[in-house]
Amino acid sequence: MTTIDLTVTLQLNEEDYFKVGDHIFTKSDKIKSIEDRLHFCGASAIKIFKEYENRLTLEIMDNWSRLNKILNENSCCAVWDNRKIIQELVENRDHPVSWYAENCRIC
Repeated sequence: MTTIDLTVTLQLNEEDYFKVGDHIFTKSDKIKSIEDRLHFCGASAIKIFKEYENRLTLEIMDNWSRLNKILNENSCCAVWDNRKIIQELVENRDHPVSWYAENCRIC
């Protein structure tokens, strides 16, 4: 197997991404596989995350991702208040998953 190094230049519309450090989060999952610093998140989340972009860390984004996965697996609700979840994570408030399930449900 041969490997090659690629340099990729992407042009994304301002409303389609946000940055945390040198990582890019975007709703365009087609480009996810070409660069390990690109991450997929839903289009509805982009606007909310941009509000907190300067306060986000990869740890917060990892926690958000795991929390969303747990919430979606353990509830019939699939719509969560990402603004409230991110605000709690950014402000480093320690809650059990059950708190998020009770207080961040939209459906």
